[in-house]
Amino acid sequence: MTSETPVKSTSVPGSPSASAGTSPGPSEAEVVAPPTTTPTVDTSGPSGDEVVPPPTTNTSGPSEAEDVPPQTTNINVAEATLLEADEVEEQENVLSDGDSGVGSFQSSTASLQEELIKQRKEHGRSYKGYLEAKYLLPMDEQELERLELQNHLVWLTLDKRLYHSPVENFNRVLDVGCGTGQWTIEFADQYPGTEVIGVDLAPVQPNAIPPNLVFEVDDLEQPWTFSKKFDFIHTEAMVGALQDWPKYFRQSFEFLEPGGYLELHDVDFAVRCDDGTLPDDSAVVKWHEYMDQAADKMGFPLHIVLEFPKLMQEAGYTDISVEQIKWPMNTWPKDKKYKELGYFASENFRWGCESMSLALLTRGLGWSVDEVRVFMALLRKDFANRQLHGYWNFYVIHGRKPENVA
Repeated sequence: MTSETPVKSTSVPGSPSASAGTSPGPSEAEVVAPPTTTPTVDTSGPSGDEVVPPPTTNTSGPSEAEDVPPQTTNINVAEATLLEADEVEEQENVLSDGDSGVGSFQSSTASLQEELIKQRKEHGRSYKGYLEAKYLLPMDEQELERLELQNHLVWLTLDKRLYHSPVENFNRVLDVGCGTGQWTIEFADQYPGTEVIGVDLAPVQPNAIPPNLVFEVDDLEQPWTFSKKFDFIHTEAMVGALQDWPKYFRQSFEFLEPGGYLELHDVDFAVRCDDGTLPDDSAVVKWHEYMDQAADKMGFPLHIVLEFPKLMQEAGYTDISVEQIKWPMNTWPKDKKYKELGYFASENFRWGCESMSLALLTRGLGWSVDEVRVFMALLRKDFANRQLHGYWNFYVIHGRKPENVA
């Protein structure tokens, strides 16, 4: 087990506990728990009757079950590397060859059944989705561009690979929650003889796609209706999107061919720190606490990735592999690979924190849009502060359906 000290996210049972830090960061006057009696807006931080201040932090440290998914039968866990901070002022380019060419996504709505699509406007952002627009993130051009950047970050995290499962032959592949379709298109290009299906709540994929690829609009929390099974099912960044994960693992298991693999790429939404440089009263720590409270109220567990191995095992999967990789909060690590991951993780969260927060904090905790945006300004300062050595744990998890199960 690594020596990491996660910072507490208060509302979710089993979430990691906090560790006090000493480095500079927003003071208590800058980032405070919203008052419980005064409805007025406090420009130093969010306010409102609906928000309950987080309970007193527990500095006793996490249990092993809180740090990494529990190691049980047929589950192989590879824990994350302990990182050393880079104390040298940054001057060199942290990007590897080719990264500077990451471009913006030019959105093009696919020709799908538009009558099934509902779109609602909240706070100047568009939320598109099949049925009742249940997705918590907006689906406008700004968010689509962020998703492209996030996909690049995951690709770098996987050492520039699309998957880690030991699959040899692909006949039929499903991408669950395909978003802009970037992973799906790249996979279909790489395996032109494979039938590839990408499914999402919103029709935001491009029209120009490989001939072996089909995009569909559907809610895969409903009963699956595919006519044939798959050799490989891919799921990426769906924490906060799906609510009934046990059902998802049961359905994915049912629709895999014997010997087929399910692979998931996702992050545990708990900011962590190994060296005490992340203060409990910093904006980034408070943000995770508020997001946990809101997500808990709305039924979107943000730490469910820690339960994936157990849920997969209960669904029938075997040979489950768990790889834990750190996403630094910015470019603070000395190691070049993690410095680069930190660059893109910082861009992803600085760019996307408002998208991630608006629906949860306004719908779940009753904040005003102004309160959210004032708090986002403080949060972005933390993301850019290289003296704060925070990180998130990203997980690459895959499991196999046994050959003797139909």
